[in-house]
This record gives sequence, structure tokens and C-alpha cells, in this order.
Amino acid sequence: MLAVLCHGRYEPLKAGVHGAALGIAAVCTAYNFAAWVARRQRHSWINATLYGALTAWEYHQVRHHLDCRVVWTRDQTDDQRAA
Repeated sequence: MLAVLCHGRYEPLKAGVHGAALGIAAVCTAYNFAAWVARRQRHSWINATLYGALTAWEYHQVRHHLDCRVVWTRDQTDDQRAA
């Protein structure tokens, strides 16, 4: 198994990846909402709603990764941490 996928490892990196997705989703939400306000096209409203849900999901993922950081003691080896 890849070490980066293990729970408690590389959590700031994982939070950063989800943070980037959060930023993109927030921009897409704002753009589609503004397009809906300007043109009242149904697909813009649907897109804004979907991107808004994605923004909420990514925010939840960022919080999850920041909250579940694990502090390792020095006497543990990498093999013990991965287990």
C-alpha cells in the first residue's frame, strides 16, 4: 500500500490537495451563480448548485485531514507507522 494513503500520514499534503479542489469549486460556484443571475439559464443554476455541494464536501475533507493528524513518537519505525 502506498504510504501516502495510510491514515494519519501526510495529512497536511492531503489537506492541501483538497484545499486546491475547494478553491476551484468555490470559483466555479461563484461563476455559475453570477451567470445564472445575469442570464437566468437553468443549466447555470444546476451547475452552481452542484459546485456548491462540491465546495461543502471539499471543505469537510480539508477539516477532516487537518483534524486527524497523528503525532508519532521517535521510537516507532516507518514499518510500525504504516501498520
